[in-house]
Amino acid sequence: MTHKIDQFNQDLRTKVAEIDKGLAGLKSKIDAKGKDVQADVKKHLEDVQKRLAGDQAKVKAANAKIAKWAEEKKAATDAKIAEWKSKHEVAKLQLRAGFAEDYAAAARDVAAAALDEAEQASLEAWLARADADVALVK
Repeated sequence: MTHKIDQFNQDLRTKVAEIDKGLAGLKSKIDAKGKDVQADVKKHLEDVQKRLAGDQAKVKAANAKIAKWAEEKKAATDAKIAEWKSKHEVAKLQLRAGFAEDYAAAARDVAAAALDEAEQASLEAWLARADADVALVK
């Protein structure tokens, strides 16, 4: 189980590092006040939107697994789990563990998509502010 937690941590760090790298490059262009900066931001936004669209089915499946885990969690009360343990009902305990692992993987997928959505929101906010700033100057 420790391996799965380590993998989650690594996946999360990798995802955040990828987003940070992309936004840092974009920030450099913005700070340089290049003439094509708005086009660069729009291109980056399109890439993020494509990534989100590509992950849409994965996120939908992940949300279904999360809902399934919620149902399983309600059904498997603490008393019932204790009974399974005391009676050594390994099959039931393994099934529960499998549901829990599926839930954890699904939650990771949803969290990764949420990071992409946050990146998208940041880019859209920057573009909206740029539009407002241009209108202010004119």
